[in-house]
Amino acid sequence: MASAEQQPRPLKVLIVGAGIAGLTAALGLRKNGHEVTLFERSQLARETGAAIHLAPNCHGILRRLGVLPETFGANPVQGMTTYDGNGNITVDVDLRKSLLIWQHPWMLAHRVRLHEELKRQATAAEGEGKPAVLKTSSCVASVDPDTATVTLEDGSSFSGDLVLGADGVSSVTRRSVTLQDIKPFDSGKSAFRFMIPVAQIRANPATEKFVQRDGYMRIWIGKDRRLVMYPCSDNTMMNFVAIHPSELSASKGEGWNRAATKEMLVDVFSAFDPAVRALLEMADTSSLKVWTLLDMDRIPTWHRGRVALVGDAAHPFLPHQGQGGGIAIEDAASICVLFPRDTPVEEIPERLALYEKIRDERAHKVQELTRTAGMDPTDANRGSFRMMEFRDYNFGHDEWHHSTHMLRKHLWSRHGPVRLRAPLSFGPMPSPRQDHFGRAIPAHDSAFTTCSVRLRSSATYLRTLFPSPAFGFVAPGTVAEATLRCTELRDMRWLGGGGYRFVGLWVHGVQYVKRDGGSVVGSFLVVLMESLSDAVTTGREELGMPKVFCDVGIEDQGGSVKVECSWRGASYLRMYLDGLKEEPVEAAAVEGSGSAVGERPAPPGMGLPPKEEGTLVYRYVPAVGKPGEADAEYAVLVREGAKTPPRVEKRRRSAEARLEFSPGTWDSLPTLHHIASALAEMPIYGVVEAKVEEGHGVDDLSSAQRIE
Repeated sequence: MASAEQQPRPLKVLIVGAGIAGLTAALGLRKNGHEVTLFERSQLARETGAAIHLAPNCHGILRRLGVLPETFGANPVQGMTTYDGNGNITVDVDLRKSLLIWQHPWMLAHRVRLHEELKRQATAAEGEGKPAVLKTSSCVASVDPDTATVTLEDGSSFSGDLVLGADGVSSVTRRSVTLQDIKPFDSGKSAFRFMIPVAQIRANPATEKFVQRDGYMRIWIGKDRRLVMYPCSDNTMMNFVAIHPSELSASKGEGWNRAATKEMLVDVFSAFDPAVRALLEMADTSSLKVWTLLDMDRIPTWHRGRVALVGDAAHPFLPHQGQGGGIAIEDAASICVLFPRDTPVEEIPERLALYEKIRDERAHKVQELTRTAGMDPTDANRGSFRMMEFRDYNFGHDEWHHSTHMLRKHLWSRHGPVRLRAPLSFGPMPSPRQDHFGRAIPAHDSAFTTCSVRLRSSATYLRTLFPSPAFGFVAPGTVAEATLRCTELRDMRWLGGGGYRFVGLWVHGVQYVKRDGGSVVGSFLVVLMESLSDAVTTGREELGMPKVFCDVGIEDQGGSVKVECSWRGASYLRMYLDGLKEEPVEAAAVEGSGSAVGERPAPPGMGLPPKEEGTLVYRYVPAVGKPGEADAEYAVLVREGAKTPPRVEKRRRSAEARLEFSPGTWDSLPTLHHIASALAEMPIYGVVEAKVEEGHGVDDLSSAQRIE
């Protein structure tokens, strides 16, 4: 064991820029135990702009860091209405049901309130870790990637272990990283930004119709200009973004953030519906600004030495999807995941290379989708903007889970190819499918008791458990369902009348896409932990199932059941089903040991549930003497209950269930720690159903077949 002197010390992190990206990174790195200093060019480090979208992909990250948008006035999106320039409605949709597929709601927040909350939590004396130090009026002149040194315009310099360039579109850090003078350019469009109290809009008969429904975003789209209006601050303020050709406001000043006049604003949108012009007349000239919407060519690299770029410094965003702030928060989350408390200083460059690998493709794809969303409508491109497809890609991602998985894969591979011994195959023996003479063994009279808890979890996390890119979820969203199921089998003839117990994790609504483009839908079996080595070896060898050994304890008190998985006394998984009540069993019921999937009604907003054909597993047989290579790997479909349908004779059900996970250590769980620690990371958003079923009839699973 390493001595205290050999343990990695906290990193000294210098962050250039204290906007949303910089402060999010500072908060997360502070919680990781690092020492953080921020350098902000302005005096007050006060974020400019009016409002910001906190879509599900970044909302969940903020909540993980303890930033709760509803506490500073953020309100959820309820619907959307779009108009043409004449005020004719082209789309009017209530989004409340369709947005339920995302674990975290799409929120609209006052940008300054978000900035203030991030700054407060990052620098406050209370809280986890050492408070970040914020140095205002600190204009950075240069950054040295080799020494991680920041030099200010006054000549003072500061050295650390890691530098993050979060200094926005006009980044000074960018040149130090790319070694090129890459600057943003005018996209051809500019935007007036301003806010109007909802009460003022409601008081005007010409405009009160626009605020009759809380939480609605409204967009007017003309030939070469558009007006976007959405609420924030608990639906008391309406944020406006008025996008137009840059030349229409260029004569009124220079720079990317310029003062504007109400006359200019009204003139630019004079051809729009009179009700829109009435809205624009309410703008407060004292706070009215016009912003040049900047775009930038893709930079060749995000990192150099011990310096990396985050947010707009790496990829300035146009506003057309409201994802600029969200992608910046994702960048910061990835940095926080990749630099946990125990990160060695010497690994900083390779971790930054991994950061760029993780973030580059997604950030630039969302950037391209944003450019598409902002195109002026023409006969040629009309209808090319696929809003639902773009939304699903933008919202359906959790960077915290994704970066955690990528870091784990990176650490696995650091010392060359690993010897993969996935819980998928080991050792041939006589099995439930045949005796030692190869004869089938009937199991109609074998008994079972099954305890199952169906739960909601993060789709992004569960996606990291899929063994190949061919596996994915049928439905979009950041929420998916899985079942943790324990079964006790008794009176098994192939075991001389004995039995055993197993606990497995099934992920529902999964599809496997075949090479010919067809697909198979089922529940993916991640792992099956069994209390008998004979069952483990035969199931892995003959079915390709992900089986490992563990001890399974069951305490059944009638009204409550406790299930515990352990290894030589080290417990790592516990299921508690309390308040169980017996209910009638239909004569045709067949759920039990043979099925973890079952037909279920769809949650609101998700449409019809996918029809599942059985259990999906993935067989992997390692090649001897060739680390990282396989002799065989392919997907398998098991149609459970196909040969011997289980007969459920007693059922107890409850709405009360608890799951407890303990990751253990490599010493306490030397062969199971990788599984136990992964299960302990699985977020549980809620229990869908908990039940205990007893009956007879155990299928031998001989229906298992390769999918292709």
